[in-house]
Amino acid sequence: MKKMALGIALAAFVSGSAFAYDEGDFILRSGVATVSPDVSSSALGLGGATLDGTAAGVEDGSALSLIGTYMLSDRWGVEVVAATPFRHDLKVSGLGETFDLGETKHLPPTVLLQYYPLASTSAVQPYLGLGLNYTAFFDEKVSGAANDIFATLGATGDAELSLKNSTGVAAEAGVDVAFGADQRWLFNLAVWWMDIDTKAKVDVPGVGRVTANVELDPLVYTAGFGYRF
Repeated sequence: MKKMALGIALAAFVSGSAFAYDEGDFILRSGVATVSPDVSSSALGLGGATLDGTAAGVEDGSALSLIGTYMLSDRWGVEVVAATPFRHDLKVSGLGETFDLGETKHLPPTVLLQYYPLASTSAVQPYLGLGLNYTAFFDEKVSGAANDIFATLGATGDAELSLKNSTGVAAEAGVDVAFGADQRWLFNLAVWWMDIDTKAKVDVPGVGRVTANVELDPLVYTAGFGYRF
């Protein structure tokens, strides 16, 4: 009788803590994401001339991520990546010093097809993804320090900065670790690589237009929590 009672209790515990990614499940993940660009920049151009030795730079930026996945089956899912706006400081080097050009914000909506290689009952679920990213730049600003430098070159007013939006490939690798009484809560780690290219334009009144082609191609890291519905 005691053995039977123990067996029933164990069965109830196992069934109560069962974990499975099933077709139709929706997974919501959120955390802190950091965009770390791997910048490759052309030399700056001005009025048809190339300013040899110059380059643009982009600093890291962090924001709150909000990521949703719909499971098409127990192995395949579709993920949509969203976030609050990322802010990045912009630099220019090669003019005798590195100076602050200004800043920009961006939003990186991304859609990926995911593959989960382990059995759906595994409490540790690594996954891979491949898809498309669209990066929208906005709220670009030229710094006061940059405008002061442009003034020494003959600028007659404040400069205006614009960055071209980008569409490119995205790839990811991540892992969920289930916890909690029903194992619906998740601890999540993920990293994306995104192909992001832009053209920067700075219109300087009285001087001309400064341009640069910039490849950002960042790694995006996130750590946070999720819940499986």
